[in-house]
Amino acid sequence: MKRLLILSALFALLSVAAFAQAPTITAQPAAATIEFTGFINGSLSVGANVAGGQTLSYQWFSNTGNSNVGGTPIAGATGVSFSIPTNLTSGEHFFFIEVRASGGASIRSNVAVVRVFDFDECDLC
Repeated sequence: MKRLLILSALFALLSVAAFAQAPTITAQPAAATIEFTGFINGSLSVGANVAGGQTLSYQWFSNTGNSNVGGTPIAGATGVSFSIPTNLTSGEHFFFIEVRASGGASIRSNVAVVRVFDFDECDLC
């Protein structure tokens, strides 16, 4: 009887894992966005879906380089869109999103590069 319970539990666990679908990103965040210090008002967004009736959750990350590996989760940035922080300084800033299905599988988007310029740098735009 004990073996039967263990086998039943193992089968149930494997069944859930076998049917858990990874999400698909259908619309990547904009690859490059230009903003100006003091006048930042843009946003980034993602489109995603998953099969099997699972629900999706979202977490935006910032990173110090042009990579979607590692990164720092942005507090409160858990929706399909993300308002670019208005306090960014001049330079390049890197963001991406991780989309997770309720079954546990996840996928990360491409990196979105936000280039922030001071107005006196506008000739570089």
